[in-house]
Amino acid sequence: MSQALKAPIGILDEHPEWSARLIAELTQRGLPWEKIDHSSHGFDPRDHQPAYSVIVNRTSPSSHTRGHKAVLFYAEALLAHAESLGIPVINPVTAYRFEKSKALQLGLFERLGVRYPRALVVNHPDQVLKALDRVRFPLVVKPNVGGSGAGIVRFISREDLVQRLDTLDFGPDGTVLVQEYLESDEDAIVRVEVLDGQYLYAIRIGLEAVAGVNLCPAGNCQAPPGGATELGGRPGEAETGRGVNRVGGPPRDRGNGSRVKRGGANAVGGGGTAGSEAGGELNH
Repeated sequence: MSQALKAPIGILDEHPEWSARLIAELTQRGLPWEKIDHSSHGFDPRDHQPAYSVIVNRTSPSSHTRGHKAVLFYAEALLAHAESLGIPVINPVTAYRFEKSKALQLGLFERLGVRYPRALVVNHPDQVLKALDRVRFPLVVKPNVGGSGAGIVRFISREDLVQRLDTLDFGPDGTVLVQEYLESDEDAIVRVEVLDGQYLYAIRIGLEAVAGVNLCPAGNCQAPPGGATELGGRPGEAETGRGVNRVGGPPRDRGNGSRVKRGGANAVGGGGTAGSEAGGELNH
């Protein structure tokens, strides 16, 4: 099979562990691959010869929590360049734009008629207070570019918010969402996984298995008390080893998950869609 490829498979990923299983599978099948660590990278727009047969894009908005802030916006230009050369990209630049912007995700939900917690998008502390005319307490303020629950803060009253207004993290792009906080059903969420726009499976995540508003079920995207992202563990396993179970997934959530992924151009992805206190989100 490797002889059929004129160039290696590129794996765009700055995380030291997330692509380990993919790399192991490609190696076992004798397929050439190259991991592209775009936390320290460069490209020449005059290069017109494709260097890869296909690129698997695993860029995450949480890269800035690992000290790789430059990845967030560099990846968009790098992916656009690769696509201009005709290189097939799994989770292309269109999908990545949605991935790194919760504001764009809300616009997608609105266009598709998918329900989501009431939210306003603002770029200044003064606008956070003005949003209170439309968003009820309790609420969360969450950076537009987040990942793994980064920067999300919950408030129960206007007084609480006013006192801590100056401490809010507006994230890498200076934009936040002011969003109503919805209590989850049975202290759990349902995460729907999609492959090529089609429902694949769903998992029920007990909130005791994840850290605070970080609803990622993987052990290696849970942040320890110090705030740095934990790099150990294995994808798909909760830090506690408890509370993550495969479920059928409500029919509405199956359909919504597939519609959102197709609308966001995600080939492979997942998102919390049922009763998430932080609000439904899109990722790949």
